[in-house]
Amino acid sequence: MKTIAHINRFRILILLLKGPLTFQMLLEQMDIKKSALANDLAELKDSNLVDKIQHGTYEISENGKNYVKSIEKTYRESMDIEKKVWESKQRERLSKSFFGT
Repeated sequence: MKTIAHINRFRILILLLKGPLTFQMLLEQMDIKKSALANDLAELKDSNLVDKIQHGTYEISENGKNYVKSIEKTYRESMDIEKKVWESKQRERLSKSFFGT
């Protein structure tokens, strides 16, 4: 989790969900320095979240996909809970205004 806690590394994983990308393509989409991208990719590779499939071409690993899916699932569940809490508060406000309490 520490590896993908950094926003740039997480963005790399999201970009790679669409398919393999070259270092240059990632660099253009990330708008960061070459050294920063190289370090982030090395960290992702060391954590088995990204695979280097050819010279200069990267893809997200199955492990990386699983991490992103679990984060997405947790986010969706959190949003569902937030929505239910909001709806409950709205019902409470409505009943208070209706009964004048």
